[in-house]
Amino acid sequence: MKKEMPAVMQMPELLGLVLGALPVGVWIMDSDGSIIYGNPEGRKIWAGSRYISATDFAEYKGWWRSTGKQIKADEWAASRAIRAGETSVNEEIEIECFDGTRKIILNSAMPIRNDAGEIIGGLIVNVDITDRIRLEEHLRNAADTDELTQTWNRRHFYELLHDETQRAKRYRRPLSLIMFDIDRFKLINDSYGHAVGDQVLVFVSRETQNEVRVTEHLARVGGDEFMLLLPETGLRDAVNTAERLQGMLANRPLKAVGAISCSYGVCEYIPGETIDDFMRRADEAMYEAKEAGRGRVAAAS
Repeated sequence: MKKEMPAVMQMPELLGLVLGALPVGVWIMDSDGSIIYGNPEGRKIWAGSRYISATDFAEYKGWWRSTGKQIKADEWAASRAIRAGETSVNEEIEIECFDGTRKIILNSAMPIRNDAGEIIGGLIVNVDITDRIRLEEHLRNAADTDELTQTWNRRHFYELLHDETQRAKRYRRPLSLIMFDIDRFKLINDSYGHAVGDQVLVFVSRETQNEVRVTEHLARVGGDEFMLLLPETGLRDAVNTAERLQGMLANRPLKAVGAISCSYGVCEYIPGETIDDFMRRADEAMYEAKEAGRGRVAAAS
């Protein structure tokens, strides 16, 4: 005797249970683009639900992770699925949820067709990867930054230096480098202890970082030695930057040790020279500043 299947295990009851148990967001829309169903995970990802039609896709806010550009209404995977029968898989986008928060998701969509092949709706699948992306960014930043000062470390700075010199050479754009270290830093350590020395390193790096543009790269490349890479900057402007940094430190004494000074060496990239030569010229200019009395700026010829 055939066992009768419980009503809850029959369609559509079974479908509702399955969709409700899935750990990914699932949305179903009709051929007009009106959303007719969203499972609990989907509503959790978007912090609610908004059952709007295809003509209102512009109400959704999202940005392509690859370019940072905002997604236009007709560029959403759901819109492309019902308009052109396009299947999209795992498009990485950043969304603004209905409560104003932002998340990073993998967005997929595919058309739903009837037996005649006509598009009668669309299926959208969302996977929240925010935590994974944030962890990857944290690990990447930890590998690229100096633990004490939170500036770039030497290894990553070499990568930036390689990329920027190649770009400067290819497009014939100016690029300058400032190398500087803290004057009499060994005396600070010997007189006040290494804990205060660390405070000085953090202070100098933080104050310097606050004075430069986001496109300029500051790195701690040695004990008390720093480098500042300035794309789109010629020698004259780089010297002005170094002099401004020098004056800034002179006017902002640190309570534990008083006024701090640095010696700055500045040079502009010569297309075709090696990275080692570029850095060597900045280093030589820095030592010229030291020999001239410290707390000075010297430019490489």
